[in-house]
Amino acid sequence: MKLAIICVGRIKKDYIKAGVKEYLTRIKRYSPIEILEVKEETGRNIPAQKVLGKEARNILEKIKEGDFVIALGDKGSQYTSDKFAELVNKLSTIGKRRICFVVGGAYGLHPSILEGADLVLSLSSMTFPHELARLILLEQIYRAFTILRNEPYSH
Repeated sequence: MKLAIICVGRIKKDYIKAGVKEYLTRIKRYSPIEILEVKEETGRNIPAQKVLGKEARNILEKIKEGDFVIALGDKGSQYTSDKFAELVNKLSTIGKRRICFVVGGAYGLHPSILEGADLVLSLSSMTFPHELARLILLEQIYRAFTILRNEPYSH
């Protein structure tokens, strides 16, 4: 099973870059993973819906036929780490070529991305900056692999 994290925008903060790099290295022991960044649309007078629409087009260019798409959204399903590990395990057996997690930008994700996703996942009831959401997602993916293999991590 291959993993892809499609993200709007680049990470600007060094401490988050370091964390992302660390978790990518850890995850690669279990599964191929790639980060696909799309342009974050910006502009002072551009309405949020227009920004989301442009970002959605860029995201859709990265999604391939046959991918299982998990979009991050505040209205999505929440999982414990153990249940998320079960989900990752289940997805590894359904024959999808790649699991794509989609992390939106400052305005989140366009409704078309959320509605077209196979699953909408909420990391928390709290709101996080999109850079931090990427890091939290990677940590949870790594934690899922350690849970599935009954490896020590942190409890």
